[in-house]
Order: sequence, then C-alpha cells, then structure tokens
Amino acid sequence: MQPLLSILPVIALVAFGHLARRWRLIAPENWPGIEQLGFRILFPAILLTSIYRSELSIGALGRYLAALALAFAATGALALAMRRPLRLGNARTSSLFQAAMRFNSLLILAVAAQALGPRALSDLAVAFAFLIPAFNISAIIALTLLPPEDANALPPSRRQALRRISAEILRNPLVLGCVAGLALNLSGMELAPWLLAPLDWLGQGALAIGLLSVGAGIQIRRLWQSDPAMWAGVVMRLLLCPALFLAIAIPFGLSGGQLASGLLATAAPGASVGYILARQMGGDAEFYADIFTWQTVLSALSLPLWLLLAAWLAG
Repeated sequence: MQPLLSILPVIALVAFGHLARRWRLIAPENWPGIEQLGFRILFPAILLTSIYRSELSIGALGRYLAALALAFAATGALALAMRRPLRLGNARTSSLFQAAMRFNSLLILAVAAQALGPRALSDLAVAFAFLIPAFNISAIIALTLLPPEDANALPPSRRQALRRISAEILRNPLVLGCVAGLALNLSGMELAPWLLAPLDWLGQGALAIGLLSVGAGIQIRRLWQSDPAMWAGVVMRLLLCPALFLAIAIPFGLSGGQLASGLLATAAPGASVGYILARQMGGDAEFYADIFTWQTVLSALSLPLWLLLAAWLAG
C-alpha cells in the first residue's frame, strides 16, 4: 500500500499542472518558458548537487549500474531494430528510440524522495551521472545519423555529423550539470555554504516545476492517436525495460532498495525534453508526443504495480 500512497502526491501535482494549463491559470504560451526554466536551470542544479554529495563508489554500485545499463541498452537496440518491421522512416525511428530510452528524471526523483528515502536518491543520482549523459549523447547521435528523408538534400559528411554531435552535447544543460557534479565530487572540492544553498533552493523547485510541466504537456487529444509504432514505444518504456532490469538484477543479487529504485528508473515514463530535441534536430516530434502522453497517463497505473512487486521481492 505504501508505494500506492507515495505516488499519489506525484499524480496530484501532474494532474494540477494539466488543469492549470487547461483552465488557463497559466497561459499555454507561457509553459514553454517554464519548461525551459526547469530544463536549463533547475534540473541541472539538482543533478549537480545530488552527484556532488553522492558516494561515487563503482565497486559498491557496479552491479546496480550494470543492470540498469544493460536493460536500457537492450531496449534502445530493440527500438532501432523495429524500424523495418514497423516500416518507419528516419524521423519516426529516432523518435521511437528516444521514447524507448528516455525517462522522466524529475518524476523519478520525486517518487524516490517520497517513497524510497535518501539512500535510493543517492543511488539514483550516481546512476543519473552516467545514464543521462549517455542517453542524451545517444539521442543526439541517432537524430544526426537518421535525418529526415529529403531527396534533394545531401547526407552530412562524417565531419559535419561529428561537429553537430559535439556541439549538441557541449551545450546540453543536463550533460553539463552531470559533468559539473562529477568534477566537483572527484576533485574533493568543498562548496561554500553560501554557494551550495542557492543551488539546493533551485533543486527543490525543480521537482514541482518538472511535475507541473509533465501535466501541462499532456494533451487529451493525443489519447485518440493509435498505431502499432506508438504502442511499441509505450510497451518498451513501461513494461519491457523494467522486466529486462528485473531479469538482470535478481541474478546479480541486488538489494531490495536497489531493485525498487531500478524498477522506478526503468518503468518511468519518458521526458518532454525528447520532444524539444526531436523538434530541434529533425525527429518526428508529434509522434514522440503521442507516445510520451500515453506513457505518462498509463504510468499512473504501472509504476505503483512495479513498486509493489519490488516490495514483495524484498520480503
């Protein structure tokens, strides 16, 4: 029952974000700015401070990180392999890849803080330090190597592709936040309280802003969209990836807390940042939005069930 109760505040805040946009408490044209605030400032701040305070011991978390990485890698590979069976073009393939791989980090952190405690937050912060840069770099590479089909356009040269990939990586705020947190942690530098306090305040605001933005991004009209490729993205994110993680994690002998936080990470819905990246780099942003909307709505049912399973397995 505790996993069910712990996710209710998260669902309530997501629902409030949707109603705030629908009832125009905040005008629809203002939400992109709010989303950018979270993406460029608030979320990098919480990643930086969480990673800065974490115990980056690969020895202690090696099997946990390996289980997560293997589950996500297998899910992403399957998404790319679905191109031919589902007869997808480049833009749809890159968006399906993003939808299968990405998770909503803010939602994960909010649920973990509510349900799983500080140890889970620490483990997830270490995992995010490696996974978020890897996911963003993978998405940028996929979008670069799978440009929209244009019979009149010349494919980019290898140098042009590498230059674009490097530029996108170097200006991605999520990657930069993770790198800054890792650099501070590994350097042993101690941040002064007057500098750490405002970063913590920004991080506290990230959870609420992120969940409100998730709700604002839900468009009811998208719930009438349906095709096999869209449902493939929903199933891979909410069912396949956590099932793969569980199949790997149990033989690895992970603790109950790591099972719960790992299932939370692998079963969480996608992130709206994938829509922004698809729109900026030529992916099928509308297709991604359809998958993302269904993932977000159905995760209100699937996430509590995965957390209940984790609690049962932990005994």
